[in-house]
Amino acid sequence: MSEPQIESSRLALNPSQTEVALSQEKHVVVLAGAGTGKTAAITHKVANLIRNGARRREVMMITFTRKAAGEMQKRVGALIGDVPKQNREDAMLVGTYHAIASLLIRRDAAGFGLTRSTFTTLDEDDAGSLMKSAFRECEVKPGESVTPARVRAALSFAVNKQIPLPEHFEETFVEHAERALMLVQAYRKLKRAANALDYDDLLVLWGKRLKEDAEYSARLRGIYRHVICDEFQDNNLLNYDILTHLDPEHLTVVGDVNQSIFGFRGASCGLVDTFLKEHPQARVIRLENNYRSGQKILDLANGVVKEAPRALILTSAKKHESQAELVPLPNSTSEAAFVVDWITKRMERGTKPSEVAILARSSRSLETIELALKFQKIAYRKYGGLMLGDSAEVKDFISFLRLAFNPDDRVAMVRCLTLFPGVGEASAERFVSTEDDADDLFKVERSLPKGAGGLSDWLAELRSRRGLGEKGEYLLSVIFPLIDRNYPQNSAERMAALDGLVNSMKAMSATMEEFLDAFSLEKSTDVNHLDSEISVATIHASKGLEFDCVVVCGTGGLQMPHPRSVDPEAYEEERRLMYVAVTRARKRLVLTYPRDGLPGSPQGPSPFLPPQFPWDDLSR
Repeated sequence: MSEPQIESSRLALNPSQTEVALSQEKHVVVLAGAGTGKTAAITHKVANLIRNGARRREVMMITFTRKAAGEMQKRVGALIGDVPKQNREDAMLVGTYHAIASLLIRRDAAGFGLTRSTFTTLDEDDAGSLMKSAFRECEVKPGESVTPARVRAALSFAVNKQIPLPEHFEETFVEHAERALMLVQAYRKLKRAANALDYDDLLVLWGKRLKEDAEYSARLRGIYRHVICDEFQDNNLLNYDILTHLDPEHLTVVGDVNQSIFGFRGASCGLVDTFLKEHPQARVIRLENNYRSGQKILDLANGVVKEAPRALILTSAKKHESQAELVPLPNSTSEAAFVVDWITKRMERGTKPSEVAILARSSRSLETIELALKFQKIAYRKYGGLMLGDSAEVKDFISFLRLAFNPDDRVAMVRCLTLFPGVGEASAERFVSTEDDADDLFKVERSLPKGAGGLSDWLAELRSRRGLGEKGEYLLSVIFPLIDRNYPQNSAERMAALDGLVNSMKAMSATMEEFLDAFSLEKSTDVNHLDSEISVATIHASKGLEFDCVVVCGTGGLQMPHPRSVDPEAYEEERRLMYVAVTRARKRLVLTYPRDGLPGSPQGPSPFLPPQFPWDDLSR
């Protein structure tokens, strides 16, 4: 049989991408580096299949986000728009694992052991609410060790990693394992009563039937002859089990081991090696021509993963110049000031705000920078984690400042009161509604709800302090018992965030009014104005995005790798996290870190950065 061809007018691929598009083997592994055009390669592959006789309905494309699925479907559609469909049902199946599983289960609910196809799919918020209901039904009060979020996360991790639940819960919850297992049973009972499935249930049901029902597997295999799985490095064992038992006539998996950064969700980058061991005849195609970044940035990226298994050597297909700079700063406050000043200068020189991104390992470590952006009135959109003003402890902190500034602020008053022991929301609202003049609240201490007697003294002291920094320091010194009481699971982390906020307040020459306005006036909800906003993101949330100018904060040796990443697997995932961050930049990349690192521990640059790298000076 002659090798199929793609019309030259439709093909704008390099030799490696063309190799992907024309591949016909049963098993194909595409190792696709960052920015190497893997989507173009695999959508051309699908278009090629259809142009050469495959029906659309014989193709299943699996990816990990709805956005990526939509983009794939759109691109294939554009390539085969002139190829007639066999009938109205002749359509590709493109979606996430969960979306595809849901569709297949609804088509044959009885075959999956369900009484009807009108089940509800619980999103993460719904599932979290149902787990809280399980706690109430079991009369278990959330504590430091066993919380609804922690039980849900442990359950999901065990399911996706295919670890026996008792084994994982004994390791996770130790002496509380039996109680946590009881809560899981109650949660599952509530789901059945509600005729509902959570995201993990969808995959478990699909995988179980593929494994146990040979007739069903054969039927599905006969329909979907060609399966393409994108972002293979993000697969977990449950995903892999589904692919294994689906066992289509042709299976192409696409990914990059060095972009595997979701181990905390159960993803396993080792599945690429597993796949190649199980299918030694698989064709391996490497995509290493990068269409995003200049070579200087790629040289840095290559250096980060040089010693990692299956590292790809990226070469720029772009002609534009690129630069990379490493900037140590004295502390996190000066780091934030530098970053905001640098991006302000870039925008003054014509860079669009939408082409600027600030990245960091965690949402918490971005908070000082968010405050600096707010103070400079620079609009931004955050990806990954809460916005600074949305985190609970910051809202609490700001509420006390608002109340000191405006005694009539009844919303802030209710929030402040409910932080004190013995004061519930209902009693706080009832108290506030009975006051004609809210300012009287702070003049008559006996009128305060029992347990909140010290509030008036706090507010009086806040008003007496002169500068913004002094007010912040005082409030920080007295608020700890409330933070510790209301957030026992992570009070230290929340206090560290407030400490960073206060350090920034001390560096500001702002009035209280200006400071508070920064939290209330700069919240943008209009998605049509993204061109006027810079992006602030965790590195995990930035995956798949790209920008002309990228600043990566917190790249010190005590920050990346994270101090808790002591075992080799976790350490290597931290290396991959650095690689993903670096490869977001097209033209200019700045890495910063505070020299003070952890308290009493000065730090140098991350060990993942190649020594003797020829850094640029981008201050000019």
